[in-house]
Amino acid sequence: MQVERHELRCFHAVIEAGGFSRAAERLDLSQSAVSQTIANLEHRLGTSLLRRGNPPQPTEAGIRLLRFAETTLNEERETLADISQIKSGALSTLSLALSPAANSRIGVALLKEFCERNPLTRLKVVVAPSREIVHGVGEGRWELGFGPFHHNMPAHFVLHPCFSETRRLMIARDHPARSALARDGLSTMRELPLLTSYLDDSAHRATGERLRDAFGSVWEVSHMELRLALVADGKGVTYVSDLLPAVPPQLVPVEGLPYSSIDRQVGAYSLKHQPMSQAGTRFLALCHERWPRPSAP
Repeated sequence: MQVERHELRCFHAVIEAGGFSRAAERLDLSQSAVSQTIANLEHRLGTSLLRRGNPPQPTEAGIRLLRFAETTLNEERETLADISQIKSGALSTLSLALSPAANSRIGVALLKEFCERNPLTRLKVVVAPSREIVHGVGEGRWELGFGPFHHNMPAHFVLHPCFSETRRLMIARDHPARSALARDGLSTMRELPLLTSYLDDSAHRATGERLRDAFGSVWEVSHMELRLALVADGKGVTYVSDLLPAVPPQLVPVEGLPYSSIDRQVGAYSLKHQPMSQAGTRFLALCHERWPRPSAP
């Protein structure tokens, strides 16, 4: 079963205009054509979408369909606007999501250079946790992600590695467990919470167990500044990327554990079988220029 676009347009117009006759005027159709379209749609879906009245109100099923219609029609409008801009000389839109650490180190410089080279290109840029970026690129919310590669990156992604990142486990300098860490680090760490935006289930430590098993619990705190502030206040431990320009002075590294540091590749990634926009292609070209790939032997 498939809902046609003209059916979504009719249904949306009836709700937005507040009636069948006003919707018909807006769509340049007869009122009977609009009524028949809604009736056919309800028959095919096997449920009522509207409570007839003045104005008509959506049923529970109608509310859900209305949300879908708004999303679909908004995407259509944005696409047509983008095509119009491309025709008028704008290249395209750079749809990019950056991880907080990558943004702290290279975000401003990289995007400033991109804008200088591509002054007609629009930007649609967000900073988000790395796990959310992976999901968002996979769902098509962003064309490109830029951040650390997880151990289980989807097979349908194309990876463009740029540089390496080291994340070091850190704790507050005055945390009461520091002396115990020096005596028996592994056991002490199993009593402390790890604050992280995301912990990759496939990340393994030397014993082969999941990394999360090394800690008392895992607190997911996506906001980096809040995570660092909580750890500085003695609420647990966290991994801090060497991409960050400054680490709170209250934090010190936890040394001597098999998982005291984690190394990862950082770079851009996109869907493998999805055509790349002009803006995306030019952004990747800039990345390859800044961080050339090693030549094949």
